[in-house]
Amino acid sequence: MAHEEIQEEDPLQAVVLCDVFTQRFSPLTLDMPRCLMPVCNVPLLEWTMETLARAGVQEVFLLATWHIGQIRAYLEKHYPALTKPASSKTSGSSNIASSIQKLTLIAVPEARSVGDMMRELDAHQVIKSDFLLMHADAVGNLDISAVVAAHRQRRRVDRNAIMTICTMPVATDSRAKPVGDQSVFTIAPSTSQLLYYNLVPAFPRKRCLKLPLDLFEAEYAQALSGKGAEVDVRNDLVHCGVDICAIDVPPLFTENFDYQGLLREFVQGILTSDLLEAKIFLHIAPPANATSTSSGVPWDSTAPGSLGLPAYGAGYMLRASGMAAYEVISNDILSGWTYPYTPRLRLPSSFNYSHLSSLRFLGEGATYALTARIGFRSLIGSASRLKDEVDVHHCTIGSRVTIGARTKIDHAFLWDGVQVGENCVLTGCILGHNVTILDNVRMERGTIIASNCVVGPDVHLSKGSRVSLYPYRESEDEDQFIEDAADETSDTSPSSNAEALGAGGKGYLWEPQLAGVVDESDEEDDDDLDEIENPRNAKLFDMDSNLAQVELSDTYSELSSIDADSEPDALLDDSEDEIDSETDLDSSQSTSGYGSVSLTLPNGAESQTYGEKLESENRLHEFRGEASASLERAFEENHAAENAAIELKTLRMASNVPPSEVRRVAIAFVLARCDVEQAKQTSDLLDQWGPLLRDVSNDDQVEALAVMQSYSALNLSHTRLFLPLLKKVYNDEIVSDEAILAWWRHPSSRKLAYEVDEKRAAAAKPIITELRKRAEPVVRHILETQESSEEESETESEKDTE
Repeated sequence: MAHEEIQEEDPLQAVVLCDVFTQRFSPLTLDMPRCLMPVCNVPLLEWTMETLARAGVQEVFLLATWHIGQIRAYLEKHYPALTKPASSKTSGSSNIASSIQKLTLIAVPEARSVGDMMRELDAHQVIKSDFLLMHADAVGNLDISAVVAAHRQRRRVDRNAIMTICTMPVATDSRAKPVGDQSVFTIAPSTSQLLYYNLVPAFPRKRCLKLPLDLFEAEYAQALSGKGAEVDVRNDLVHCGVDICAIDVPPLFTENFDYQGLLREFVQGILTSDLLEAKIFLHIAPPANATSTSSGVPWDSTAPGSLGLPAYGAGYMLRASGMAAYEVISNDILSGWTYPYTPRLRLPSSFNYSHLSSLRFLGEGATYALTARIGFRSLIGSASRLKDEVDVHHCTIGSRVTIGARTKIDHAFLWDGVQVGENCVLTGCILGHNVTILDNVRMERGTIIASNCVVGPDVHLSKGSRVSLYPYRESEDEDQFIEDAADETSDTSPSSNAEALGAGGKGYLWEPQLAGVVDESDEEDDDDLDEIENPRNAKLFDMDSNLAQVELSDTYSELSSIDADSEPDALLDDSEDEIDSETDLDSSQSTSGYGSVSLTLPNGAESQTYGEKLESENRLHEFRGEASASLERAFEENHAAENAAIELKTLRMASNVPPSEVRRVAIAFVLARCDVEQAKQTSDLLDQWGPLLRDVSNDDQVEALAVMQSYSALNLSHTRLFLPLLKKVYNDEIVSDEAILAWWRHPSSRKLAYEVDEKRAAAAKPIITELRKRAEPVVRHILETQESSEEESETESEKDTE
């Protein structure tokens, strides 16, 4: 038995998967390896190495399929002491901790999946004990050493525990949760053993979840949980891209060539196997009662890099699996969720940044004109230059970037060496290294420009555009595209596509990417597509994805604590078409030993986990600050109210807050600037900002009136303003007469529209009643007007009859 024991002194090994076999960042990845893409101006590989060093990893194996030469050159330049153990560690050594002693790059050019990589790893016979498996696009501060220790302890007790999957809970509506690739984990809550795994893509839509009936049998559940027949079915978890694997895992891939993907094929295959007794466990970060980050630093409002309550709790780790996730991770880094790896303190192997305010960071040697404006959550790289009247918000700007006068950039990512001309508008796009954008170019969300391309002048690129140095061709996977592109590069230099990219353009606009759809009439071809990489599904990973425009047959919600003592039939939908006709519910007749139960995904469930509540609170606080700052700037610079309304909508969508929050912030902002003693000035101000009030009130005028009433009740200086304000919004048709009557009759006119502390609420209660009474003249006038109109209509009708 001694030889089977896991030795504490065994060096911790890590395997890094440098490729993910998708085209979500294409054409950027035609010219560079994905693991070297920058996130907040730091290559993904540097984030990976920092994470591994903190976990105490001593030996790292990097498996790479594409751009192997670039990866090798990067490692030899930045980690010479690790790639060449015999050399001195004093020359060109990295900034990471000294735990890592050796780096080995294993080329697997024939690999076309994670499964192929794992089989190649097994063939090399380099893994000596349990190891850490990490995707190179994972970014965060998760304390993996604690997960490794828990895994090793579990293995001492049970040798069948072959894997621990790291996950992180996120809010249901968070963009950190990939809608196109959602996972549903069924676990035993007391042991964290993973019992079943479901993949739930947006397309093709799954009408129900199918789970083995054995999961809900009391004896089975009791044996697993040790405290009762209960399992948790959770869809609020995101795979972190980090797993702890036993030495047995690579051989399992070799034994079964059907294992291609890690979760979809391998994990599901292990869990449903009749032959294997292997067990897989789940690490969920944070626990519900988390009080500290994985780095041991308490979460509070004074902690460096913290914004108060944590959105993610004890440990953050997400994969940059697509453009939407790339944007989320970049924003979270600037917000401090990856503490201590933040621009305010330090980023892995990066330059120092000075913190201006409001999460704005400036690199060494970066300059900006006095008239330039750097907005909230923006990072400007070293030696970059922003010229007159440049306006950047929610942006990451690389080193040596120049942005021309009067250019506006929002939620965009510009890598090193980008040059942008004058009067450009760039929204929600990624520009690769050394891209040149000439004057008067407009780009919409989801646009990707590959390195060294030129666009402009006077060009408009629509949503989801892709520009590459190489013409687009359909191929089954990116490897063939890269090989063909390399052949073209060796023969000819790419020509310009002046018609699509402008007179000075260099590159090709990928027309097929603009469509982003498949021919739904050809069901046979559609069935051959990979579920996740189906273009309709993959589109949801882009920054231009708008979930409100995606028609789904039902919505996702959290399913948890399903009691196995319940009758299985109670878990089934009543309608027979919800149940797979081929499913045999009698487990005794099932050839696999598994019966199945179908759980219909319910509509509209609004249960929130601890993590969701924390993230919602933080997101709300952040939005209110950003929105107030935006309105303050619009007021000071005399912007048009319509433009201010558009910016508020943009902030709302970026922060995922309800429209009611926009109403509350906008109404409070306008009313705070009204002075009841200065009637003329107040009237002029309401004339100027009336369009803003109309815009934010449009979808719920009753609530807007309730907010105006509540603000006036909570601010005594405005109680005399409420009646003139009500008349103003009525006369200017900001709200309709029907809305005023509906507000008057609705319970919201008798209470505060939003929560405040008990003392203020008690003081405001009689004032709310008084303000409602003061509104009676307006209500009476509306009723009388309506009655008069009805009488006139009746008179006209009688005349017509005569």
